[in-house]
Amino acid sequence: MNDDHISNNLLNKAVTFLEQRVLMSWNETVKALAVCSDKILDKISDVGLTEVFLDSLLEKALKDPSLLEDLTTLPLRLYEPLIQEASKLNVSVENLVESVYNYAKRYVFEKYSGDESVSRNKRQVLEAVERLLPHQRGAISCGFLFKSLKESMFLDASPDCRKGFEDRISKQLDMATSKDLMILLPNKVGGGAYETNLLKTILKSFYSNYNVSDVSRFVSVARMLEEFLLDAAASDAGLSVETFKAFGEITFAASCDVLRYSDGIYRAVDVFLERHRDDLTETEKMEACRVLDCKKLSPEACEHASKNEKLPLRIVVQVLFFAQKQIQDKVAREMESVEDKDDDDDIEDMNKKLLRLDIESDYNEKREIENLECVVHCVKEKKEERKISVWREVKRKFGCMTSLTVDACNCHIKKRKKTYHHYK
Repeated sequence: MNDDHISNNLLNKAVTFLEQRVLMSWNETVKALAVCSDKILDKISDVGLTEVFLDSLLEKALKDPSLLEDLTTLPLRLYEPLIQEASKLNVSVENLVESVYNYAKRYVFEKYSGDESVSRNKRQVLEAVERLLPHQRGAISCGFLFKSLKESMFLDASPDCRKGFEDRISKQLDMATSKDLMILLPNKVGGGAYETNLLKTILKSFYSNYNVSDVSRFVSVARMLEEFLLDAAASDAGLSVETFKAFGEITFAASCDVLRYSDGIYRAVDVFLERHRDDLTETEKMEACRVLDCKKLSPEACEHASKNEKLPLRIVVQVLFFAQKQIQDKVAREMESVEDKDDDDDIEDMNKKLLRLDIESDYNEKREIENLECVVHCVKEKKEERKISVWREVKRKFGCMTSLTVDACNCHIKKRKKTYHHYK
């Protein structure tokens, strides 16, 4: 079959066929690998053809990553290394996740037949799926992760596989919905246990690894758990008081510090009591109501609970007590706000009076200064008048008051002239 024997031998023809008819086409390459049995795959691996096939597929996938989404016909021993190499070459995460999802949908999530060999194959595929999935937050839907986690428990997959799904869920638990959590409930046909401990483990991982200051994600988880508790109470007739109480305690622990009211838990209790109206004793009703915190009910919920005939009488009394306390606290707050407003008004009036006194003080001080200046001026004028009056008195005594001219100062000369007579 080599060139030493004949140039146009079978080996050359096989290589030419692979290069021109198989490796040139994506579909033909996938078809050729899909029909190979394990024995044939062992043979082509021995001669190094496995790498040739995978390299051909990778080369085409790098040009068009969407091709990876349709590889469900490949055997696992070829599919897993192909996706691993594509991940190393930075192929789009979205295309990789879509490919893995389609592969799991075909080989893991199909209807269970009860065959041990099928279960073993499912388990192997699921463990490979967990290894291939990325760890980035939000890269995988929560529904797919919860479904895979439940299958890992059902198929008794390895602890690493189960923990891998749990870790991915805990990273994005705030993105989950009540419908996603409902997967944890037993199947109506197959039955099974309620996974309360699993939910606790996921929540513990979520809170312990979450170091973001944004509390909105905690609020999302709390509201999602309230919806889950309500849906579980409404949809599962086989939900026991103990299980409902366990889920309720988990829900309350998640919501008590982040939600102002726990009305969602009250609605779940109301639905649970309604669904089991004829089945529960008074003691069991009290047990179911232990998840309620009457202090955290809104006024609307308190009003509804006070008239709820399904609730035990003791719970109704507690609701009425705390409702009355809420009213008293509200009145006290309003009175305090009114008093604070009055105090603010008094302070404002006092400030206005002080300002007015300051203005009046400045005005009075100015008036006093003006009055003082006026007094000084008057004293000066009196002094001047006094000087003038003394001089006038002297002049009067000397008989100069009738003269209006400067010559009046010579009046003594004139008088003296009159005393001497000239005789002719």
